[in-house]
Amino acid sequence: MNKHIPTSLLLLLAAVFALSPFAIDSYLPAIPTIAGDLGVKTSLVAVTVSIYVLGMAVGQLIGGPLSDRLGRKPTMVAGLLLFAAGSFMMAGVESLEMLWSWRIVQALGGGIAVVGVPATIRDNAVGKEAARLFSLIALIMMLAPSIAPTVGTLILRTQSWHWIFYLLCFLSTLIALNALVVMPKAKPAKKGKASGGYLSVIKERRALGYLLAQAFGYAVLMTFITNAPLAYIDHFGVSAELFSGLFIANVIGIVIINRTNTFLLRTFEPSTLLKVFLSLQLIGGIVLITSHVAAPEKLWYIVPGFVISIAANGGIMANSSACFMRYYGPNAGVASALLGAVQYGVGAGVSAMAAMLGGTSLWPMIIAMVGSTVIALAGATVGARLDTGNSDEDAASAVAS
Repeated sequence: MNKHIPTSLLLLLAAVFALSPFAIDSYLPAIPTIAGDLGVKTSLVAVTVSIYVLGMAVGQLIGGPLSDRLGRKPTMVAGLLLFAAGSFMMAGVESLEMLWSWRIVQALGGGIAVVGVPATIRDNAVGKEAARLFSLIALIMMLAPSIAPTVGTLILRTQSWHWIFYLLCFLSTLIALNALVVMPKAKPAKKGKASGGYLSVIKERRALGYLLAQAFGYAVLMTFITNAPLAYIDHFGVSAELFSGLFIANVIGIVIINRTNTFLLRTFEPSTLLKVFLSLQLIGGIVLITSHVAAPEKLWYIVPGFVISIAANGGIMANSSACFMRYYGPNAGVASALLGAVQYGVGAGVSAMAAMLGGTSLWPMIIAMVGSTVIALAGATVGARLDTGNSDEDAASAVAS
């Protein structure tokens, strides 16, 4: 049976979820300035984006078992404070090596903290209700990457780049203090309940298809974000202003699909909607291939394909998370950690491969996006077929206990 989750707790979970996208995007406008101050190439500072993604994946693997054994609250607060410490120290670095080192600390903290978000939802809800909550949190989270670069730019106009990291330190500390008040009191793990670790998660075959759906659905988004400048600015020669507008079109599409998903969850199961939105993403991929074959130099032929492919993530992420997490009760922290680590690892790997193979061609980007969608849809289909139909009842029992 589903429990009522207060609005204050939902906002807290959304803030924790949004912190990492904000940490990735807020300092992007400052990368050239940071590189100049440290006397290094811009590309060496830009590497901190990949460092954060990988560090966050490792942080989740560390935080998962801690969350199950010590409780969601202390693990989340500890992660947020570690993130704050890393952010504070990044503001005062004087060398590239120290920037990388403290970025790792910041990322580990972010990973440890974010594990508690899906786990807390799983502790309190399953099925359609869990998917609805994931959808709501995802909507709030999506605002972070859309406004973060603007915030970073505004800070650079009035202050030095150091204040971007001071802001991240302040925000994470504020969220940690809020977590101390809002998060439910930690319950000690029952003996034997939180055992098994990652092996117990992997052994649940019914969930693995949804793990693939989440990871490769996210890879489509990461591949686009990483390679969008190549596609729009380098290949089609659009201005910075038009690039921003085209990017915002994807955000608007994600919000529309996200709200549509929430409405449809009143009638349909998350597993059904997951396949629907992955099919929509595949349609977007077909548009990309067709438009690039027929008119490779026509911008407005390919834009709908990108928008459809990316907007579909507004329904994919929430439903795949709910479908995967429904199979785990006492080990929800470990399950959440594995889900996040695989998601970020696959997303970073696929997007980086597309970028390295791209050069002046869009085909590696398009093939990576469409191929990832096919794998994700196959995973969701297999997951649905392996579902015995009893998982919601089993999960509800776990929540009630």
